[in-house]
Amino acid sequence: MPASIRRRRGRFTRDDAVSWGLHGLVVAGAAAAVAVDRRLRRGRFAEARVAAPAAAVAFYGLIWAVESRRPAREDWQVDAAEARTDGVFLASILVTQAAAQALVAPVRTRMRRTLGVHRLPTPVGVAIAVLTFDLVHSRVHHLSHRWGPAWRFHSVHHSPERLYWFNATRFHTVESFVDITLETLIVAVLGLSRDQHIGHDAVRALYGQLQHSNIRMRSGALDHVFSTPDLHRWHHSTVYAEGDTNYGAITSVWDRVFGTLFRPEDRDGPEQVGIGRMPDFPQRFVELERAPFEWAAIRERNAETWFDDAERTA
Repeated sequence: MPASIRRRRGRFTRDDAVSWGLHGLVVAGAAAAVAVDRRLRRGRFAEARVAAPAAAVAFYGLIWAVESRRPAREDWQVDAAEARTDGVFLASILVTQAAAQALVAPVRTRMRRTLGVHRLPTPVGVAIAVLTFDLVHSRVHHLSHRWGPAWRFHSVHHSPERLYWFNATRFHTVESFVDITLETLIVAVLGLSRDQHIGHDAVRALYGQLQHSNIRMRSGALDHVFSTPDLHRWHHSTVYAEGDTNYGAITSVWDRVFGTLFRPEDRDGPEQVGIGRMPDFPQRFVELERAPFEWAAIRERNAETWFDDAERTA
């Protein structure tokens, strides 16, 4: 084990403090979103669900500021073109979210029974919603790495060659639609109260950016609960034995249950992120949206590095 890692073990460092502080702010941000939404309900904006998005915008600004001052890797600093691409992906997710929720709305209206989670205290309901969503998400995510047709869409998320907070939103429209539809159905089946729903939405909106952030931190014990940046960076490794792990979007619980957790003690993170077999992969929004439908051409461009194995066929 490298001496630098040995020295850090056993004592609380500034990197630990940054990690614990940011994770604490995710929880605090969700609580604040619930409190603000309760207040709005008493006025003319009773139907406006803006508390979770507002908490997300504030948190994103903080993540951006911290990332610029404490980058985990200097070579992962983002450029303007990449930021524009990820901005378009964010806009596409917002449109996709509206479409998916509109599709599920009639189903929710007809539902006569739910699991009645609304009867539980708000923090308990939020925890149940997060764990339930992450169970479904992590299994679908695992499938998208193992099943070739699904990987063609999920590869868009692995296209960045450096991780930073904003590329958490880089998902193909088809994959986003499936993920948001499943999440909307899960929330409906659980029967969350409005407070629980707002809390869940806030956690989801905040944690993805933290998970992908290029911030120097050390998660330590937090790895036992959250799918932290320290864990998730391995998921983006170009080494597939490392990248086909850590599927949780928020929590690491299900990766532990299903044996897909990966956290080596002798290294801080992967040497390189991206799609190892396809170094010549599209990097702009329109090209990435077309990528699943132009797979043969992309493979041809990467013929020298592409190879088949028993784990993934595409």
